[in-house]
Amino acid sequence: MTAIKDILKLDLKEDIKSVINLEDQSEDEIQSELETYIVTDGLGGHISNFVNQYSSNIKETGVWLSGFYGSGKSYFGKMLGYLIANPTINGETARNRFIPRLHGIANESLIINDINKLDSIKSKVIFLDVAQQNTDNGLAFTLFANFLKKLGFRDDKFGFMEYDLFLDGKYQFLQDKSQELFGKDWNDIKKGNREVAKAMRRVYMAMDYTEKEYEDTEKVYEQAINNFDANKFKIELEKYLVKEKDETIVFIFDEASEAISQGKFLLTDLQGISESLSSISRKVWTIAIAQEKLDDVINNANVNKSQLNKVTDRFKTKMHIETTEVDVIIKNRLLLKKDNAHKELLAYYKSKRL
Repeated sequence: MTAIKDILKLDLKEDIKSVINLEDQSEDEIQSELETYIVTDGLGGHISNFVNQYSSNIKETGVWLSGFYGSGKSYFGKMLGYLIANPTINGETARNRFIPRLHGIANESLIINDINKLDSIKSKVIFLDVAQQNTDNGLAFTLFANFLKKLGFRDDKFGFMEYDLFLDGKYQFLQDKSQELFGKDWNDIKKGNREVAKAMRRVYMAMDYTEKEYEDTEKVYEQAINNFDANKFKIELEKYLVKEKDETIVFIFDEASEAISQGKFLLTDLQGISESLSSISRKVWTIAIAQEKLDDVINNANVNKSQLNKVTDRFKTKMHIETTEVDVIIKNRLLLKKDNAHKELLAYYKSKRL
Protein backbone atom coordinates (compact mmCIF):
# COMPACT_ATOMS: atom_id res chain seq x y z
CA MET A 1 0.00 0.00 0.00
CA THR A 2 1.40 3.41 -0.99
CA ALA A 3 1.81 5.82 1.92
CA ILE A 4 1.38 9.60 1.70
CA LYS A 5 5.07 10.08 2.48
CA ASP A 6 5.88 8.13 -0.71
CA ILE A 7 3.72 10.44 -2.84
CA LEU A 8 4.76 13.92 -1.70
CA LYS A 9 8.03 15.61 -2.60
CA LEU A 10 7.98 17.19 0.84
CA ASP A 11 9.98 15.33 3.47
CA LEU A 12 7.45 14.84 6.27
CA LYS A 13 10.32 14.57 8.74
CA GLU A 14 11.28 18.15 7.89
CA ASP A 15 10.37 20.73 10.50
CA ILE A 16 7.89 23.13 8.87
CA LYS A 17 7.87 26.36 10.83
CA SER A 18 4.43 27.82 11.43
CA VAL A 19 5.85 31.20 12.49
CA ILE A 20 8.80 33.09 11.02
CA ASN A 21 10.90 34.95 13.56
CA LEU A 22 12.55 38.04 12.06
CA GLU A 23 15.08 38.08 14.88
CA ASP A 24 16.33 34.52 14.25
CA GLN A 25 19.73 35.22 12.66
CA SER A 26 21.34 31.76 12.67
CA GLU A 27 23.02 31.10 9.31
CA ASP A 28 21.66 27.55 8.91
CA GLU A 29 18.12 28.80 9.57
CA ILE A 30 18.45 31.68 7.14
CA GLN A 31 19.92 29.41 4.46
CA SER A 32 17.00 27.02 4.83
CA GLU A 33 14.47 29.86 4.66
CA LEU A 34 16.09 31.32 1.54
CA GLU A 35 16.40 28.03 -0.30
CA THR A 36 12.90 26.73 0.43
CA TYR A 37 10.97 29.95 -0.13
CA ILE A 38 8.16 29.68 -2.69
CA VAL A 39 7.92 32.75 -4.95
CA THR A 40 4.57 33.24 -6.70
CA ASP A 41 3.89 35.59 -9.60
CA GLY A 42 2.32 38.04 -7.15
CA LEU A 43 5.23 37.94 -4.71
CA GLY A 44 7.67 38.37 -7.59
CA GLY A 45 5.75 41.49 -8.58
CA HIS A 46 5.98 42.85 -5.03
CA ILE A 47 9.75 42.29 -5.01
CA SER A 48 10.15 44.06 -8.36
CA ASN A 49 7.97 47.01 -7.34
CA PHE A 50 9.75 47.46 -4.03
CA VAL A 51 13.25 47.30 -5.52
CA ASN A 52 12.30 49.89 -8.11
CA GLN A 53 11.07 52.19 -5.34
CA TYR A 54 14.12 51.48 -3.18
CA SER A 55 16.53 52.33 -5.99
CA SER A 56 14.58 55.40 -7.13
CA ASN A 57 14.52 59.02 -5.94
CA ILE A 58 11.31 58.59 -3.91
CA LYS A 59 11.21 60.97 -0.92
CA GLU A 60 8.85 58.99 1.30
CA THR A 61 10.70 55.93 2.56
CA GLY A 62 7.94 54.32 4.63
CA VAL A 63 6.64 50.91 3.49
CA TRP A 64 3.52 49.13 4.78
CA LEU A 65 3.51 45.35 4.22
CA SER A 66 0.26 43.67 5.24
CA GLY A 67 -1.42 40.27 5.14
CA PHE A 68 -3.70 38.24 7.36
CA TYR A 69 -2.35 35.80 9.95
CA GLY A 70 -0.61 32.92 8.17
CA SER A 71 -0.35 34.72 4.83
CA GLY A 72 3.45 34.63 4.83
CA LYS A 73 3.95 38.40 5.23
CA SER A 74 6.67 37.98 7.89
CA TYR A 75 8.46 35.41 5.75
CA PHE A 76 8.26 37.73 2.75
CA GLY A 77 9.49 40.67 4.84
CA LYS A 78 12.46 38.63 6.06
CA MET A 79 13.35 37.58 2.50
CA LEU A 80 13.07 41.19 1.38
CA GLY A 81 15.48 42.20 4.14
CA TYR A 82 18.04 39.61 3.09
CA LEU A 83 17.79 40.64 -0.53
CA ILE A 84 18.45 44.24 0.54
CA ALA A 85 21.36 43.49 2.88
CA ASN A 86 22.75 40.53 0.90
CA PRO A 87 24.85 39.00 3.70
CA THR A 88 27.02 35.97 3.03
CA ILE A 89 25.24 32.91 4.41
CA ASN A 90 27.43 29.83 4.84
CA GLY A 91 29.77 30.94 2.07
CA GLU A 92 27.20 32.20 -0.45
CA THR A 93 25.38 35.52 -0.76
CA ALA A 94 21.71 35.71 0.15
CA ARG A 95 20.76 36.93 -3.33
CA ASN A 96 22.53 34.02 -5.02
CA ARG A 97 20.72 31.60 -2.72
CA PHE A 98 17.37 33.28 -3.40
CA ILE A 99 17.43 33.92 -7.17
CA PRO A 100 16.93 30.22 -8.13
CA ARG A 101 13.56 30.44 -6.31
CA LEU A 102 12.38 32.75 -9.11
CA HIS A 103 12.62 30.00 -11.75
CA GLY A 104 9.43 29.66 -13.77
CA ILE A 105 7.53 32.69 -12.46
CA ALA A 106 6.21 35.47 -14.69
CA ASN A 107 8.80 38.10 -15.66
CA GLU A 108 11.60 36.04 -14.11
CA SER A 109 14.44 37.74 -15.99
CA LEU A 110 13.03 41.22 -15.33
CA ILE A 111 12.76 40.54 -11.58
CA ILE A 112 16.34 39.23 -11.51
CA ASN A 113 17.47 42.42 -13.27
CA ASP A 114 15.60 44.46 -10.67
CA ILE A 115 17.23 42.54 -7.81
CA ASN A 116 20.63 43.16 -9.39
CA LYS A 117 20.00 46.90 -9.03
CA LEU A 118 20.53 46.40 -5.31
CA ASP A 119 24.22 45.68 -5.97
CA SER A 120 24.85 49.42 -6.18
CA ILE A 121 23.29 50.14 -2.75
CA LYS A 122 25.14 49.27 0.45
CA SER A 123 22.45 48.56 3.03
CA LYS A 124 22.29 47.75 6.71
CA VAL A 125 19.06 46.00 7.76
CA ILE A 126 17.73 45.88 11.33
CA PHE A 127 15.04 43.24 12.00
CA LEU A 128 12.78 43.25 15.05
CA ASP A 129 9.41 42.03 16.26
CA VAL A 130 8.13 45.29 17.71
CA ALA A 131 5.26 43.63 19.61
CA GLN A 132 7.85 41.68 21.64
CA GLN A 133 9.96 44.75 22.42
CA ASN A 134 10.03 46.88 25.56
CA THR A 135 8.78 50.26 24.33
CA ASP A 136 8.73 52.02 27.71
CA ASN A 137 11.17 54.62 26.38
CA GLY A 138 9.15 55.13 23.21
CA LEU A 139 9.18 53.64 19.72
CA ALA A 140 12.05 55.87 18.57
CA PHE A 141 14.42 54.60 21.25
CA THR A 142 13.26 51.01 20.70
CA LEU A 143 14.38 51.26 17.06
CA PHE A 144 17.58 53.04 18.05
CA ALA A 145 18.38 50.39 20.68
CA ASN A 146 18.05 47.68 18.03
CA PHE A 147 20.28 49.75 15.75
CA LEU A 148 22.90 49.82 18.53
CA LYS A 149 22.68 46.03 18.84
CA LYS A 150 23.12 45.68 15.08
CA LEU A 151 26.35 47.64 15.38
CA GLY A 152 27.52 45.28 18.12
CA PHE A 153 26.89 47.66 21.02
CA ARG A 154 24.73 47.29 24.11
CA ASP A 155 21.14 48.53 23.89
CA ASP A 156 21.23 50.74 27.00
CA LYS A 157 23.03 53.89 28.18
CA PHE A 158 26.38 52.11 27.99
CA GLY A 159 25.64 51.14 24.40
CA PHE A 160 24.77 54.77 23.70
CA MET A 161 28.16 55.74 25.17
CA GLU A 162 29.88 53.08 23.03
CA TYR A 163 28.13 54.55 20.00
CA ASP A 164 29.39 58.06 20.66
CA LEU A 165 32.93 56.80 21.27
CA PHE A 166 32.67 54.97 17.93
CA LEU A 167 31.48 58.12 16.15
CA ASP A 168 34.28 60.14 17.78
CA GLY A 169 36.92 57.68 16.60
CA LYS A 170 37.66 56.53 20.16
CA TYR A 171 36.32 52.98 20.04
CA GLN A 172 39.78 51.51 19.59
CA PHE A 173 40.85 53.49 22.68
CA LEU A 174 37.98 51.83 24.58
CA GLN A 175 39.11 48.38 23.44
CA ASP A 176 42.79 49.05 24.17
CA LYS A 177 42.06 50.41 27.65
CA SER A 178 39.92 47.36 28.43
CA GLN A 179 42.91 45.13 27.79
CA GLU A 180 45.30 47.44 29.64
CA LEU A 181 43.13 47.98 32.72
CA PHE A 182 41.37 44.61 33.01
CA GLY A 183 43.26 42.20 30.79
CA LYS A 184 40.02 41.38 29.01
CA ASP A 185 38.43 42.10 25.65
CA TRP A 186 35.79 44.83 25.74
CA ASN A 187 33.26 42.50 24.07
CA ASP A 188 33.60 40.15 27.04
CA ILE A 189 33.48 42.90 29.64
CA LYS A 190 30.28 44.47 28.33
CA LYS A 191 28.30 41.25 28.67
CA GLY A 192 28.07 41.82 32.44
CA ASN A 193 26.07 44.74 33.84
CA ARG A 194 28.33 45.38 36.84
CA GLU A 195 31.51 44.84 34.85
CA VAL A 196 30.52 47.24 32.09
CA ALA A 197 29.56 49.95 34.58
CA LYS A 198 32.93 49.70 36.32
CA ALA A 199 34.90 49.47 33.09
CA MET A 200 33.18 52.42 31.40
CA ARG A 201 33.90 54.59 34.44
CA ARG A 202 37.59 53.62 34.38
CA VAL A 203 37.86 54.26 30.64
CA TYR A 204 36.40 57.74 31.07
CA MET A 205 38.84 58.36 33.89
CA ALA A 206 41.59 57.47 31.40
CA MET A 207 40.18 60.23 29.16
CA ASP A 208 40.82 62.70 32.01
CA TYR A 209 37.23 62.87 33.26
CA THR A 210 36.80 63.53 36.96
CA GLU A 211 34.41 61.38 39.02
CA LYS A 212 31.90 64.24 39.00
CA GLU A 213 32.20 64.75 35.26
CA TYR A 214 31.65 61.04 34.62
CA GLU A 215 28.58 60.93 36.89
CA ASP A 216 27.18 63.98 35.08
CA THR A 217 27.86 62.27 31.75
CA GLU A 218 25.94 59.15 32.83
CA LYS A 219 22.99 61.33 33.83
CA VAL A 220 23.06 63.07 30.45
CA TYR A 221 22.74 59.72 28.68
CA GLU A 222 19.96 58.58 31.02
CA GLN A 223 18.03 61.78 30.34
CA ALA A 224 18.66 61.46 26.61
CA ILE A 225 17.08 58.00 26.65
CA ASN A 226 14.12 59.14 28.76
CA ASN A 227 13.44 62.01 26.35
CA PHE A 228 14.32 60.24 23.12
CA ASP A 229 11.95 61.08 20.25
CA ALA A 230 11.72 60.91 16.46
CA ASN A 231 13.77 64.06 15.94
CA LYS A 232 16.58 62.87 18.24
CA PHE A 233 16.50 59.51 16.44
CA LYS A 234 16.98 61.35 13.17
CA ILE A 235 19.92 63.35 14.59
CA GLU A 236 21.68 60.20 15.85
CA LEU A 237 21.29 58.42 12.50
CA GLU A 238 22.49 61.49 10.63
CA LYS A 239 25.64 61.47 12.79
CA TYR A 240 26.20 57.83 11.85
CA LEU A 241 25.65 58.53 8.15
CA VAL A 242 28.27 61.26 8.22
CA LYS A 243 30.74 58.55 9.22
CA GLU A 244 29.29 55.85 6.96
CA LYS A 245 28.35 57.96 3.94
CA ASP A 246 27.67 55.08 1.55
CA GLU A 247 25.20 53.19 3.74
CA THR A 248 21.43 53.03 3.61
CA ILE A 249 19.69 51.91 6.82
CA VAL A 250 16.51 49.83 6.75
CA PHE A 251 14.34 49.04 9.77
CA ILE A 252 12.02 46.05 9.23
CA PHE A 253 9.68 45.52 12.15
CA ASP A 254 6.98 42.91 12.44
CA GLU A 255 3.61 42.97 14.23
CA ALA A 256 3.18 46.74 13.78
CA SER A 257 -0.62 46.85 13.90
CA GLU A 258 -0.65 44.36 16.79
CA ALA A 259 1.75 46.55 18.79
CA ILE A 260 -0.47 49.58 18.12
CA SER A 261 -3.56 47.68 19.31
CA GLN A 262 -1.63 46.60 22.43
CA GLY A 263 -0.87 50.24 23.20
CA LYS A 264 2.89 49.79 22.87
CA PHE A 265 2.95 52.93 20.74
CA LEU A 266 0.57 55.12 18.77
CA LEU A 267 0.05 55.25 15.02
CA THR A 268 1.09 58.90 15.21
CA ASP A 269 4.41 57.80 16.79
CA LEU A 270 5.06 55.65 13.73
CA GLN A 271 4.06 58.50 11.44
CA GLY A 272 6.40 60.88 13.24
CA ILE A 273 9.33 58.51 12.94
CA SER A 274 8.70 57.85 9.26
CA GLU A 275 8.39 61.60 8.65
CA SER A 276 11.68 62.35 10.43
CA LEU A 277 13.58 59.52 8.77
CA SER A 278 12.21 60.23 5.30
CA SER A 279 13.91 63.62 5.50
CA ILE A 280 17.37 61.99 5.60
CA SER A 281 17.71 62.04 1.80
CA ARG A 282 16.39 58.52 1.15
CA LYS A 283 19.06 57.02 3.44
CA VAL A 284 16.76 55.50 6.07
CA TRP A 285 13.75 53.27 5.35
CA THR A 286 11.06 51.87 7.64
CA ILE A 287 9.19 48.73 6.60
CA ALA A 288 6.25 48.00 8.89
CA ILE A 289 4.75 44.49 8.72
CA ALA A 290 1.16 44.18 9.92
CA GLN A 291 -1.90 41.95 9.80
CA GLU A 292 -4.09 44.87 8.77
CA LYS A 293 -3.93 47.18 5.79
CA LEU A 294 -2.86 50.70 6.67
CA ASP A 295 -6.32 52.14 5.94
CA ASP A 296 -7.88 49.70 8.43
CA VAL A 297 -5.31 50.58 11.10
CA ILE A 298 -6.03 54.28 10.54
CA ASN A 299 -9.79 53.72 10.84
CA ASN A 300 -9.36 51.71 14.03
CA ALA A 301 -7.12 54.40 15.52
CA ASN A 302 -9.79 57.07 14.96
CA VAL A 303 -7.26 59.67 13.79
CA ASN A 304 -8.48 62.93 12.33
CA LYS A 305 -8.31 63.77 8.63
CA SER A 306 -5.09 65.80 8.82
CA GLN A 307 -3.36 62.99 10.73
CA LEU A 308 -4.76 60.46 8.24
CA ASN A 309 -3.18 62.34 5.34
CA LYS A 310 0.16 62.57 7.16
CA VAL A 311 0.21 58.82 7.84
CA THR A 312 -0.75 57.78 4.32
CA ASP A 313 1.73 60.26 2.84
CA ARG A 314 4.59 58.73 4.85
CA PHE A 315 3.85 55.17 3.72
CA LYS A 316 3.63 55.65 -0.02
CA THR A 317 4.74 52.11 -0.76
CA LYS A 318 2.12 49.51 0.20
CA MET A 319 2.22 45.75 -0.36
CA HIS A 320 -0.55 43.33 0.57
CA ILE A 321 -0.12 39.55 0.51
CA GLU A 322 -3.32 38.11 -0.98
CA THR A 323 -4.98 34.80 -0.07
CA THR A 324 -4.32 33.54 -3.59
CA GLU A 325 -0.58 33.60 -2.82
CA VAL A 326 -1.16 31.19 0.08
CA ASP A 327 -3.09 28.77 -2.16
CA VAL A 328 -0.24 28.68 -4.67
CA ILE A 329 2.34 28.19 -1.90
CA ILE A 330 0.38 25.30 -0.39
CA LYS A 331 0.17 23.55 -3.77
CA ASN A 332 3.84 24.08 -4.51
CA ARG A 333 5.24 23.52 -1.02
CA LEU A 334 3.01 21.09 0.83
CA LEU A 335 1.04 19.19 -1.82
CA LEU A 336 3.57 18.91 -4.66
CA LYS A 337 3.79 15.27 -5.79
CA LYS A 338 6.78 13.26 -6.93
CA ASP A 339 6.78 12.85 -10.72
CA ASN A 340 6.11 9.10 -10.71
CA ALA A 341 3.53 9.40 -7.94
CA HIS A 342 1.70 12.14 -9.87
CA LYS A 343 1.46 9.89 -12.95
CA GLU A 344 0.27 6.96 -10.83
CA LEU A 345 -2.43 9.11 -9.20
CA LEU A 346 -3.67 10.33 -12.58
CA ALA A 347 -3.83 6.76 -13.86
CA TYR A 348 -5.63 5.65 -10.68
CA TYR A 349 -8.30 8.37 -10.90
CA LYS A 350 -8.71 7.74 -14.61
CA SER A 351 -9.31 4.03 -13.98
CA LYS A 352 -11.91 4.79 -11.32
CA ARG A 353 -13.85 7.05 -13.69
CA LEU A 354 -14.30 4.25 -16.21
